[in-house]
Amino acid sequence: MEKEVKKLYKGCIELRDYDVNSCIKRNETIKVRFEGHVMTLSPEDLSNKLVSTSKTTFQSKMGGKSYKLLAYDWAPDEVEL
Repeated sequence: MEKEVKKLYKGCIELRDYDVNSCIKRNETIKVRFEGHVMTLSPEDLSNKLVSTSKTTFQSKMGGKSYKLLAYDWAPDEVEL
């Protein structure tokens, strides 16, 4: 799965809980893009590197499902030259 993040919150990226749970369930990595950089999180990373969970449950503006935001420290992948 690939996601684009438009901003960091306190140095962290925030992902919707249903996306994270889906990747963990399917044993799939998630690639997060932010300002031209990429951070790859494995299912193990999604479980073990969680920094915080939002207290508030948000409602999708497009009529989708409600969600909480899960935060992970932003650490882009190193690119070998």
